[in-house]
Amino acid sequence: MRNYTCHELLSHLPVPSTEINLDKILATGQVFRWRKFEDTWYGVIRNKLWILRQDQTGIHYTFHVLKEESENATSFTKPADELSDYFNLKHKLSDMAQSWRTSDSHLSPLLSSHSGLRLIRQDPYECLLTFITSSCNNIPRISSLMLKLSQLSKHSISISDTEFHALPDISYFQKLTTERKLRSLGFGYRAKYLVSAMRAVEKRGGLEWLESLRNVELSEAREQLTGLAGVGPKVASCVCLMSLDKHDSVPIDTHIHQVAVKHYGRPNKSLTPALHNTIEQFFQTKHGQYAGWAQAYLFYSNSKKDVKPTVTPVESDNIKKKRKVPTKKPKIPNGISQMDDAKKLPRTRSKKVKV
Repeated sequence: MRNYTCHELLSHLPVPSTEINLDKILATGQVFRWRKFEDTWYGVIRNKLWILRQDQTGIHYTFHVLKEESENATSFTKPADELSDYFNLKHKLSDMAQSWRTSDSHLSPLLSSHSGLRLIRQDPYECLLTFITSSCNNIPRISSLMLKLSQLSKHSISISDTEFHALPDISYFQKLTTERKLRSLGFGYRAKYLVSAMRAVEKRGGLEWLESLRNVELSEAREQLTGLAGVGPKVASCVCLMSLDKHDSVPIDTHIHQVAVKHYGRPNKSLTPALHNTIEQFFQTKHGQYAGWAQAYLFYSNSKKDVKPTVTPVESDNIKKKRKVPTKKPKIPNGISQMDDAKKLPRTRSKKVKV
C-alpha cells in the first residue's frame, strides 16, 4: 500500500494534536475498518474512502467516492465539514478536560498521557453492525469480520492493489441466503442476530429510523435498540454513545467494571444489567454530560495492550489462519468487547440420530 506525503494530500483540516490523535482514535476499539500504512490512514466513512495523515498543523486528507449518496443521506457542503462531523470536532476536549481535572483525581493524569483521544460520530448503521458483531469478541477478530462483511458490497476502490469497500446495503439482509453466507465467513451465532436486527430496522423505517434516534433521549434510544436481536445494554450503550449523540451514555464492560471497583469504590459484584445502570449513573454524576467521553479514557488506560492494525487486510487473514486452536477453555483476551446478555446466546442441544 502506498504511503502518501502531506504534499500529495492537498486538503488540510487545521486542528491541534491536543484535540485529535488519529493513532489513539482509529486503532483502539471504536472503529474497525481503518488501516494504517506507515504514516497514512485509510478508511471508509459511509460511501467514501478517506486517506488521512496527521502532523503538527492538523490533518492532511483526500478522498475517493465509492458510490453516490442516496437522496435521504446526510449531505455536507464541504469535505472538511464531513470530516469534522465524523471526528466530533465541535466538542472541545480542552473544555471537558478543564472540568474533569477538578472533579476526578484518577482521570486527571490520563488526560495528558492520552492527549487527543476523542469519540467518533459514526454512521449508526455501521456502528450497530459492528457492535452486534463485537459480542464475545476481540478487536483483531472484529476487524477481520467487518472486513469480510464489507467485501460483500459491490462498491469498492483499489489503492495499490488493496481493495476498500463500502458496507453492503441494508437490503442485503433481506436475502434468504444471507445468514448462511455470514456463518460461512465466521460470524457464528451473530449471523442470526445481524439478519434479524437489520430486518427489524427495515420494518421500523430503515436507516432513517435509525438516525432519528439521535433526536430522542438516551433512555428511549436505548429501549428501542435493546428491542433488536443481539442488542443488550452494553451494545445499546456503545451505539448510543458512538453514533447517536448520547454523550452521557457509559458502556460498562469488564474493563470499566474493574476501574469502578479499583479506583472509585464501586461494589465488586457480578456485572448484571442492574449493576450496569448503577455504575453508569455514578459516572454520569461524576463526569457530567460528557461521561461517555471520560469512559473512553478510563477504558483506554485500563486495556493492557493496544491493538494497532498496521498490517494490510490480506495479512490479517493470513495471521488468523495461523492461530492454533486452544485445547483448554480460553480466557477472555485484552481488548475484548464483552457479551451483553448471556440469555441471548443460543443454547446448543444434542440431537438424537436415528440409525
